[in-house]
Amino acid sequence: MGVRLSFPPFTFDRDERVLRRDGRTVPLAPKVAEALALLLAEPGALVEKNALRDALWPDGFVEDGNLTQTIYLIRRALDPDGDGRTFVETIPRRGYRFVPPVSAVEPDRPSALARFAFAARAAAAGLAIVVLSGGVSIGSSGTSPSALTGDAGRAYAVGRYNWNRRTESGVRMAIANFERVVQLAPNDARGYAGLADAYMTTGQWEYTAIASKPVAFRRAESYARHALERDPRSGEALTTLSWLMLDKNNDLDATERMLRTGIALSPNHAPAYEYLGIALLYHGDADGARTALRRSVELDPLSPIDLLWYGRALYYERRFGEARTAFRQVMELDSTFKDAPVMLALADAELGLRDEALHAVASAKFPPDKHDYVAMTAAFVDIRLGRAPRTLPDLRPRKGVHIDAATAAALCLAFGRRDDALAWVKLSFDDPHERISRKMITLDPRLAPLKDDPRFRAITG
Repeated sequence: MGVRLSFPPFTFDRDERVLRRDGRTVPLAPKVAEALALLLAEPGALVEKNALRDALWPDGFVEDGNLTQTIYLIRRALDPDGDGRTFVETIPRRGYRFVPPVSAVEPDRPSALARFAFAARAAAAGLAIVVLSGGVSIGSSGTSPSALTGDAGRAYAVGRYNWNRRTESGVRMAIANFERVVQLAPNDARGYAGLADAYMTTGQWEYTAIASKPVAFRRAESYARHALERDPRSGEALTTLSWLMLDKNNDLDATERMLRTGIALSPNHAPAYEYLGIALLYHGDADGARTALRRSVELDPLSPIDLLWYGRALYYERRFGEARTAFRQVMELDSTFKDAPVMLALADAELGLRDEALHAVASAKFPPDKHDYVAMTAAFVDIRLGRAPRTLPDLRPRKGVHIDAATAAALCLAFGRRDDALAWVKLSFDDPHERISRKMITLDPRLAPLKDDPRFRAITG
């Protein structure tokens, strides 16, 4: 760890570009961390807007709102419940000023996250593997690709933003963005890797208006291999292939190994940490998942899907206050984002925030075939808050319904129907694709009463 700058309760490592509050890392995207470092270089002094733009975007590729958004993210990181202006002051038409006094403190030993990042880079330097049965070789002779610039860089950045929305319209726009990258930079792997991600999401989320699931997955794999042909060290493409292989063979251990290889090759690729975090949750490792997902949020703080999974990991660790903060941030990015209102309601209920929990679950918007899922969550929240449920969903364990098994089981437990709760858990694992996540259900705090039941352990073991 290098020189640390202190402005209690925060410290900022000037060399690692890591912000901490009371010892806990605060997620920052690379550009946001760099901007904070520039402001902290001369605390109390005006930093001109032009100087910030030139330092952050030396290639000159920047839109008018980029700097404003970067400052906003700094303020949010430092003051999540306020406007952050007590930390970063705007000097109208001129620039910004860091307000609190700052002092330097003695360096500490390297953090675990810093050691992990160093190990990942070191692993990438000497790595040589063969990917799957396709025989794509990844050796140590490649070099890091140069940054995409100009129209190609813009199309790629916008494509990643649209893909992160995970909506059908967002994915459709992302495909067009990445096709533009391929057109402008046909020898660069990243356009093809982006298309692989977009088509994989099309298949996973069943956006059949774009392509059927089998067609989408075939296209995703084809584009990932096109990416590896152009750059055999493309961690982005390997990350996508690892998740596609999980759908094919349900081998969670192999997927995790491939994801770690992808991270070693592309240590700043946020989706690799997202998928690794999900895989670790599937393994029942909430602590490891939280660490990986925190890194994904640090790298891409505007990704609602990364924030949602990070919040889930915190919820499974019973860190309900931190989980609530993450879910609220998802809602701020996209108030209708999948599962965010429901997860926020569950966190609020655990914290005893009655009005907030009821408001969150009331704001959940789901298609008609997911109505029972929302109704069950609402009933669970009512019971958790000591209220009589306003609705009483059908709790009979049955196949062919779009209901989250953990939610159904939790509500059955709330009514004292333990056998039905166990039946719901067992039903969820009848699908081989669902069995890979059986350890994750053991983390759910709503199902804590089942943990000592040997029947539950037999199902989830």
